[in-house]
Amino acid sequence: MKKTERELPITADRDPGEEDLVGVAAQGFLMNPMSSAIPGWISGYVTLPPRAIKDAEGVGYCSQVFFVAECQPGSFEVAIAMPQDQQIVFEPESAQRYLLSPGDQFFVAPGNVYRLQNHSKKVDCKLFWTIIKVAR
Repeated sequence: MKKTERELPITADRDPGEEDLVGVAAQGFLMNPMSSAIPGWISGYVTLPPRAIKDAEGVGYCSQVFFVAECQPGSFEVAIAMPQDQQIVFEPESAQRYLLSPGDQFFVAPGNVYRLQNHSKKVDCKLFWTIIKVAR
């Protein structure tokens, strides 16, 4: 693990058959909002080893954009759910799920919750991300 990398926490119970494996994440840049018209942003990357999960996380009022740089084709899953009643709870039954490959991109709109999973048994998954912060 590089100095700037931090191991992702396990924040939810895993389903039977799912491993207690997590990935690492690192922040590269942090730009604060410049004005009420120019939002701030943060960027970095996350790496998920084979069978690892990044547990569900809400994005609040921010938007988050991801680029899938490396993975086994069709083995990286993103699940995006819109919580009901403004609670930041990932509801797996209502989540939209996508299997992605290297070169794919996706975003998580404000107010949503997302979860990442590498289904590969052999290949790491590396994603680059940008969080677009609300200008106030």
